[in-house]
Amino acid sequence: MTTSPATPKRFIFNDDDMNKFLASPAKASLLRLVGAMGKSCAASGLHYEYNPDDQLVGLSPAMASLHGSLTEMLNWLTDIPPSDRSQARFGNPAFREWHERFVSRSVSIVHNILKTQQQFPQTDDHVDKSVLEEASLSGREASKVTMTLDSIASEDDREAITELCAYLGDSFGHPIRLDFGTGHESSFQVFLFGLCKLGCFGSKNQDEPPSMERLKAITISIYHAYLKVTRQLQTDYVLEPAGSHGVWGLDDYHCLPFYFGACQLQATEDAENNGPNAIHDDHVLQSQGDKYLYYGCVRYIKSLKKGVPFFESSPMLNDISNLPSWQKVAAGLLRLYEGEVLSKRQVVQHFVFGKLFAASWTPSESPREPPSTSTFRQPHDFPQETVAPMARAPWAVDGAARPAIPPRAAGAGHDSLPFTKAPWAK
Repeated sequence: MTTSPATPKRFIFNDDDMNKFLASPAKASLLRLVGAMGKSCAASGLHYEYNPDDQLVGLSPAMASLHGSLTEMLNWLTDIPPSDRSQARFGNPAFREWHERFVSRSVSIVHNILKTQQQFPQTDDHVDKSVLEEASLSGREASKVTMTLDSIASEDDREAITELCAYLGDSFGHPIRLDFGTGHESSFQVFLFGLCKLGCFGSKNQDEPPSMERLKAITISIYHAYLKVTRQLQTDYVLEPAGSHGVWGLDDYHCLPFYFGACQLQATEDAENNGPNAIHDDHVLQSQGDKYLYYGCVRYIKSLKKGVPFFESSPMLNDISNLPSWQKVAAGLLRLYEGEVLSKRQVVQHFVFGKLFAASWTPSESPREPPSTSTFRQPHDFPQETVAPMARAPWAVDGAARPAIPPRAAGAGHDSLPFTKAPWAK
């Protein structure tokens, strides 16, 4: 008889929990991996160069499996098109069906990644192209089938898959709120963090990081594949930006690809000629957006906000374009990610923690469990004298008793909002 592995749980419920997370090894380790991935993209003298026409080059077999699964997920919208009955401004309900398929196949996807890592445990930077293509194909096939944990013999594998599926499951938006934001992106980064600890990046052991060549390939190639899926979800299912600052923020949905993209551009030969202000050249965006993450991100924003001057639609990115070098851009974006994503309780309170991404503190409260009986009590359960009167909407009262609406302050429209600048773009 197999035992069910423990499911990762929330540990952040209030400010006290948040302060413990900020000082925790989990947060430090996650940020350290983000920084290492950025440094690998910025490193000069490496042989690796991302090629949009040969995206598997440089990956470990396990990460080629993940790349294959992400590529296959792009085809799911053909089977699950957006509903034409939705009248909402944001959130097409067909996304729930897409997400349900994703969750049902995540065990198979993660199991195949771990199986591929066990089958091809090479740690060399160069892996034969046929091996990577075989791993990618197996990843595509894994994303077409449903697998249960009970079918996996190894208890260690079941435990790792349960935890990794919890992180991966939060990486593509919320099926109830129909939104997507930097918290979901960060869950994907936690998923990569877990894979790295299990050796799937191609490192010799858990205590030794992969080479800079391998880390750069994984960062750029996997995030390119991830963004293709999330952008398709955002546009086709019209997912609402989760907690977005809108025009006053960096981007409606993402943060990390901008950081990795700025690091990637540091290592280019023409970094001095194509500095941060190159984002205003549409020819550069169109011709190099498939290769460079940062250009691709800006191109995507401009495609969503056509007809609006860039300095109005994205004032912070416009400010950043005035910086003298990509190095300064990258340094500022890493601080932004730490300060505006990892340090914001409304974002990271949805993190779950297991053994790979472990919480080092006792949470202030236990996660809420679903009721074991009916949510609604029967009328005979309520003493007659305790039944409260029916609440009424504030506006559903007689005219004489209707509460007055305070007059709108002069200049309270959007015109009175301060023009937000990137804090380091001075």
